[in-house]
Amino acid sequence: MGQLFDETCRKRLIGILTGAGAIYLLYRAIRSGLVSPPEDDEDLLIDQCGNSTLDSIGALGYHSVPSNSASSNSVKMNLQDLKTVLTILHESKDPVIRGTILTSIYRIPGFSTSQELFRSEGGISIIAESLDDPLNYIKASAVTVFNFLSNDPVNRDLLVKYIPQVLKLTTSTFQEFEQLPCLRFLTKMSHNHQNHFLLKHAIPDFFHLLQTGSSSIKFQVLQILINFSTNLELTFDMLNVPIQASFLFLFNYFQRQDVLNDLLLLISNLNEVRRSLPYRLKNHEYLEDSIFVLLFGSNSQFSSRLVYLMAFPDDRIKLQAARIVTNMG
Repeated sequence: MGQLFDETCRKRLIGILTGAGAIYLLYRAIRSGLVSPPEDDEDLLIDQCGNSTLDSIGALGYHSVPSNSASSNSVKMNLQDLKTVLTILHESKDPVIRGTILTSIYRIPGFSTSQELFRSEGGISIIAESLDDPLNYIKASAVTVFNFLSNDPVNRDLLVKYIPQVLKLTTSTFQEFEQLPCLRFLTKMSHNHQNHFLLKHAIPDFFHLLQTGSSSIKFQVLQILINFSTNLELTFDMLNVPIQASFLFLFNYFQRQDVLNDLLLLISNLNEVRRSLPYRLKNHEYLEDSIFVLLFGSNSQFSSRLVYLMAFPDDRIKLQAARIVTNMG
């Protein structure tokens, strides 16, 4: 490690991440040596809203990047630069250095156009090492990098193996700003029906987050559940999830409109699938406290909530509610 952090390497690393806007934090961290931040500084790199503090302290934008290095999508990342960053991330034990690299690497000029190079250098597995870091913000930062990497189709295929780990983090004791990157990653991965088998056992956990999470958590969880709701093979698993009667309280005037709209879309999708011939050809027995019984059972109060929402000021909500009411038979 001593050789890694000689003066030349320090300057090189700072220069590499200049385009990422991380100069100040990275330089301070590396110059001070391998010194860990105090425990109460765990949110140094990710604030309570889930944003990088590199942005909030003004590190971004105040350090100019040469126009010929960042203005074009055709810029390719230098192999030695990439090796330097990945080597330090792999070998450094300092959370400030590791966290700064993780929150900056995907902003390096040319990174997005150098994915094949990144993969050939074992970049995905090196990022994945941080999923086991003892600090939650390091784990969350690694998942944020996964989110960026998943924009590449080849990367998505390689990231499938990490779905169980990210899912475990999502349903652990993560705070909201740490859960959101995980949910965003799982949303992208859930677009592919072939990945649903890795996620289906967590359907009850997703519905729990839908009931208990903030509006931002609700919105992101709904993206996953909506993707599930288009998969006939998951319909029974979703409709048979035990749920509290308070689930109906989600359908109210005070719900954030995008959340309410997606909530109604989810139920509309489930309703259409449960009424379809392929689904009805199978004999399904539901739990007494299941979503099916709560929403579509003989004593359900759900239709009254929908009628209530048909007077909602937003036309999208009105139409969604009316669509479900007219197809509940």
